[in-house]
Amino acid sequence: MKLTQRVPGSAFLVCIAVVLCLDLALCSVHAGERPITWWTTHALEKTRPLDPTPHAPANSVELWAARNEFEPFQIVLRAEGQDFTGVDIEVTDLAGLKGTIPAKANITIYFETYINLKVPSSIEGAAGDWPDPLVPRIDRYTGEKRNAFPLRLAAGRNQPVWVDVYVPLSTPPGEYSGRALITVGGAAYAAIPITLHVWNFALPSTASLKTSFGFNGLSAVKKHFGKYTNDRDILRLVQMYQKSALLHRISIHGGSMIPPRIPNNSTAINWYSYDSEVGPFLDGTVLTDKDPLPGAKATTADLRLPSELTEEQNLPYYRQWIQHFREKGWLNRLFYYLRDEPRIETYRKVAEKGREAHRADPGVRNLVTVAVNRELEGAVDIWVPLINCFEMKPGFPPYCEQSALREAYRRELASGKGLWWYQSCASHGCNIIGGEYFRGWPSYMIDVPPVANRILQWLAWKYVIEGELYFNMDEAFGRASDPWDGVSMFGGNGDGTLFYPGRPARIGGASDIPIESIRLKLIREGLEDYEYLYLCSRLGLAELAERSSKSIGSHIYQWDHSPETLYALRRKMGDALDERYALGARSKTGP
Repeated sequence: MKLTQRVPGSAFLVCIAVVLCLDLALCSVHAGERPITWWTTHALEKTRPLDPTPHAPANSVELWAARNEFEPFQIVLRAEGQDFTGVDIEVTDLAGLKGTIPAKANITIYFETYINLKVPSSIEGAAGDWPDPLVPRIDRYTGEKRNAFPLRLAAGRNQPVWVDVYVPLSTPPGEYSGRALITVGGAAYAAIPITLHVWNFALPSTASLKTSFGFNGLSAVKKHFGKYTNDRDILRLVQMYQKSALLHRISIHGGSMIPPRIPNNSTAINWYSYDSEVGPFLDGTVLTDKDPLPGAKATTADLRLPSELTEEQNLPYYRQWIQHFREKGWLNRLFYYLRDEPRIETYRKVAEKGREAHRADPGVRNLVTVAVNRELEGAVDIWVPLINCFEMKPGFPPYCEQSALREAYRRELASGKGLWWYQSCASHGCNIIGGEYFRGWPSYMIDVPPVANRILQWLAWKYVIEGELYFNMDEAFGRASDPWDGVSMFGGNGDGTLFYPGRPARIGGASDIPIESIRLKLIREGLEDYEYLYLCSRLGLAELAERSSKSIGSHIYQWDHSPETLYALRRKMGDALDERYALGARSKTGP
């Protein structure tokens, strides 16, 4: 993304910027005054309320994107001298020589809500107000207008607005232009030029990097409705949150957490409810041609084991899962979450349980969050080490009972085993304000540098990692307090919480919806970056992919924090792919 550098936007500037095709009617509003200052910025900026105006602020937007990709930008507004109400923003259609990208279906405008952090997550963070929850002007799930717009601007305080632009799969390549229109009390105030360059290639709808992020449907229904209501509400909410995750290229585990039922006096599983919940995400029917990422499929699914089953009952239960997933064509995405972070003294028991699953059917793929080790070999099919235990940094606190470098996994990978990884509170300090050791780790906390929310997927390419696990997306929903009042967990601001409960009492409208976070958007951006690296590797540009991933980071804990570096590398790959496609290259761009 490129931002044209100018002086701060104002009505006066609008009047003289006729060459930028701004509407002359704008000059009639507050002419000669500067009651509202505004500027634009890219997605890798977290603007706090009292941050100063940039030294060389931008007042136009220039984006580059592939087809079937989201590309965001931000507009920051600040009232000067007095509060302002009735401030609104809309974005026009983006028009090009070969077609138009309709704003109504493809552009979403969000109010960035500030969350007050009581303490920093680590040495890299800070207490105070930080932007994170994104309340849509009109939500994508029900089409309802929410109450964040028109805006009320407090004098002297920044108010950022997030804009997501989706480029439909059918969009012809070329240059498109439009405007973001700022109005005050319904009267035109400013128009921000937007230029979008659409490259001649598309990203696949289904993510190439596997993901499995936890989600607790029971916690969600309690936080939305104040108590458990019924399984129907759980399923409805879970599917909405799961759709949101899929639109961010993420697959979930947990969900409703309701295992498929075994009717009384029967040994056969009734798959109806489970398939109704999970099936549309696995078969690619939940996102249609009218949605972004049409045909996208979940990349993973977790085997749900009822707690009341005996060991003898487990065996046929495993077999039915494998048989059902094999018949549906979903088997390569199924895993059994065998154990989370087992202690060394439990390895024997974990290994026995894993081998039990294999005896039921060798198709069961056991996943364990642990570094590779001899005690568990043969029982584990997907190794998921903590990133801190994958590449050790001097001064590491005692989080790793065992560690293993990438080379140690070679034998297991050669035999068909998988290698994922995960980040945790070890990136910021578990239940402490992390000191110097915790500087530089990829992290999904609110108050870390923005690139930290987006870098892990680049590093996954560098270290040849197949998937990413994250323990939860709604951890704070399970507490008595309201996530809108704070999401500090395990010493980190936002640890395990990437959503906020969108209740009508807070956001307006009539329906409950997921409220996405800036961090979730940045994870999506990282997953899109991974697709660039993947496409380069498939289209004769493997050297460019390797060079890009290595140049942005030398270690997991040591990478370039500059947004400009990341955008420059992405642009270079995009230009190269565009040129390759112009020469006739082809790759899979559908689901």
